[in-house]
Amino acid sequence: MTTMTSNKPVSETLADLRALFTRYKVEDWEPIPGTADASYGVRYLRGGQWVLISSRAQPTKSKNLRQCYQVIQYLFLWASRGVGGVSQGVTFIHGGLVPTGPGVSEDTLAEAYAIIGVEPGVSLEEIDSVYRAKVKYAHPDSVQDPEEKRARETRIKRLNEAKEIIDKARKGG
Repeated sequence: MTTMTSNKPVSETLADLRALFTRYKVEDWEPIPGTADASYGVRYLRGGQWVLISSRAQPTKSKNLRQCYQVIQYLFLWASRGVGGVSQGVTFIHGGLVPTGPGVSEDTLAEAYAIIGVEPGVSLEEIDSVYRAKVKYAHPDSVQDPEEKRARETRIKRLNEAKEIIDKARKGG
């Protein structure tokens, strides 16, 4: 386990999350960067249940994301040892990806790939295929519950923003 003072960049922590979620057979997940502050959240689907872990106590996005990773890592470790329960005090942070400066930053691009659910080196065809599947699954018109509909609208927005960022980066713009 890493220490709470890890200085890993967002892109490395997203790669660590991908590996962790693969190891624990998580069905789907998405990073949720805060838009107005350094907060970060990670939402994942496991056993048909969405779980959200978020952090805003750290001074940078990378440290808040690392905090989320460490909490999730411990939750999986505890579950593997038979510990169960409910997490309290988690906040869903609605937000999208906002590129900073000219072009797309490495962390923003890493977030976009993670939101789509693909590795950075995959083909455009694979990105399009996974993107279409996630949009179809998350479409808000397929549910009646207003709260779930809002959550899906937010997810569709993040998926669309992520796809735009990837397309922009792949086209060199």
